[in-house]
Amino acid sequence: MALAVTVDVARPALVAGVEAFLAAVDGLDEMALLGASRCHGWTRLDVVVHVLGGWHEVLAGLVSPVDDAPTVDAATYWRAFSAAAADEDPVAEITAQRRRTSAYGRPSAAVAQLHDVGAAVLRGVASAPDGPRAWQGQVLLLGDFLATWAVEHAVHQLDLLVEHPVPPGALALGRATVEALVGGPVPGDDVTVLLQGAGRLPAADGPLAGRPPVLG
Repeated sequence: MALAVTVDVARPALVAGVEAFLAAVDGLDEMALLGASRCHGWTRLDVVVHVLGGWHEVLAGLVSPVDDAPTVDAATYWRAFSAAAADEDPVAEITAQRRRTSAYGRPSAAVAQLHDVGAAVLRGVASAPDGPRAWQGQVLLLGDFLATWAVEHAVHQLDLLVEHPVPPGALALGRATVEALVGGPVPGDDVTVLLQGAGRLPAADGPLAGRPPVLG
């Protein structure tokens, strides 16, 4: 199923997601950041540095307007992403992230850069004019582009295993994305559906049971 998300819905969801992720990270001291995350093989700090890299991608997409027709929407983007990554070695991906994280002398250095880049992302998202964006070899309308990142932030905030709540707008987009990808309703609360859709929790029944993660 297709999923078109308007800018009016996606923009505040992403802004809230960035702010919530920063607040969740700020609640962790350096030793806590070195603790395990929900992502197999990654510490919380690995998640932070992964999101930091993603924010550079957000900025690149925001400044890449095109006149081309969209090739994917807020749901079908994830299918295209999964297909493109299908042959990647998961062990190599895990260890590559750990090497990127090791470039920071202390967790606090990564957090400081996270805040610097996060501030730029917030400014860019707030001021971005509507229109299609070229990104990762695809073209997305701005609302769909922002929505994919709101969902990404929601998943990674949950990966931190902290109590700070994920913004409801991002959770709602996460559920809508998962349900669009499976073609119908998924039982469970929004957090559970998002974690199951991202492969962080197994689904015992329903349309997510026994299938690979739909949020690659």
